[in-house]
Amino acid sequence: MAQGFKPVENKFSAKCLKQTQLGEFIENRVNDFLRKKDCNTVRVHIRVVSSSDKFTQVKDLMRKKYFDKDDWSDKIPYRSKTILAFTEINRFDVCFFGFYVQEYGTNSSFLNSRCVYLSYLDSVNFFSPKKYRTDVYHEILLGYMNYVKLMGFVKVYIWACPPLKDSDYIFHRHPNNQKVPTQKRLQTWYNRLFKKGSNELIVTSFKNIFDQAKEDNFKSATELPYFEGDFWPNVIEESIKEIEMEQQNQMQAKLQLDEYVSNSDVSLCPSLFEKENATFMETTMFKSLVNNWHFQQWEQELTAKLYAAMEKHKDVYFVVCLNNAGSANLPPISDPDDIINCDLMDGRDAFLMMAREKHYEFSSLRRAIFSTMALLYELHNGTNKCLRKDGYSCNNCQRCITEPRYHCLECDDFDLCSNCFTTVGHNHRVEKYKCNINVGKL
Repeated sequence: MAQGFKPVENKFSAKCLKQTQLGEFIENRVNDFLRKKDCNTVRVHIRVVSSSDKFTQVKDLMRKKYFDKDDWSDKIPYRSKTILAFTEINRFDVCFFGFYVQEYGTNSSFLNSRCVYLSYLDSVNFFSPKKYRTDVYHEILLGYMNYVKLMGFVKVYIWACPPLKDSDYIFHRHPNNQKVPTQKRLQTWYNRLFKKGSNELIVTSFKNIFDQAKEDNFKSATELPYFEGDFWPNVIEESIKEIEMEQQNQMQAKLQLDEYVSNSDVSLCPSLFEKENATFMETTMFKSLVNNWHFQQWEQELTAKLYAAMEKHKDVYFVVCLNNAGSANLPPISDPDDIINCDLMDGRDAFLMMAREKHYEFSSLRRAIFSTMALLYELHNGTNKCLRKDGYSCNNCQRCITEPRYHCLECDDFDLCSNCFTTVGHNHRVEKYKCNINVGKL
């Protein structure tokens, strides 16, 4: 190496991605664990690559039964986050673990308040040392659960269903030597995680969905948290549809019976008592009582169907308690981290679609290194950037620039919007552009 030569640092590396308090909290925990295991040369980088506010829309049949049409409570707010873990192998970054979460804060409805839903989790088996691979996965998840526990979240719901062979959750194509876990193995994996969390006082209790429902004396579909893309909203819709079909069949049978009686030769001579009773049956009070009775019967039938579904799927759905829901010491939930706009990682579909189209595979270490490099390039240029072909974003306020932009002639890829240039300014020469046309230098 020539004397005085200084290698240029890769500006598109994982560690150069913007850090957040959540990412730093998890990262410190994982690297502290590795140092205690004398893995001083191994370092993990944890980054929140997407964070956006969204709404869960209650499905049609559930909304018609439980929500007023003009009531905004059928839209449940939450914050969606994507968290990725990177390690360095032969001086190259490799993304080896990731998960998507939905965080329902104190601004959410009663159904979901202070709940977290872990919607997708995936890994590729490139982390080394191999003997600490599972431990590192657990440290990442426990770090996240400890962080949201401190924020004031009460429960974490996890759908722990193993993927089908050759299916993708987050990473496109896994190594051939990576086994797809059986349901029993995955259940054991999560139980080890929860027991370790209990030993560290992060987890107060953990149960399957069926046992948790019995403990909570579950009596109504509105008492079940309602998460975007979760299994249970679909179960509720199908159960309501089945009950309504059964009621329609019963109504049809009753109409046929009434028609038979009216066409028969049987002469019905109502008594005075029957006439008075018929008059009462026409009152609003009676109709209200009947409607309430029918709804209670209907809801009991729905609850019974949901209990049956919970018992059937109890081995794949976990409820992890982090805090006591009735505690008066829980603070209002306020996320200290800013929104991170990244269309590519805002949900699993966009990233998987791009990976399939461009063959960004994780089936071998060589391919995983290349795919991670491509992913990091997209994250550095896509996170907080406009993803339009000709789009730009402001490096100060991170908003998309739809007006004249001010481009620095010395900084690498630095632009300001008109408002930030006026209020904040910049210490280098800039060039003003409008509609991709150079209109002069400043």
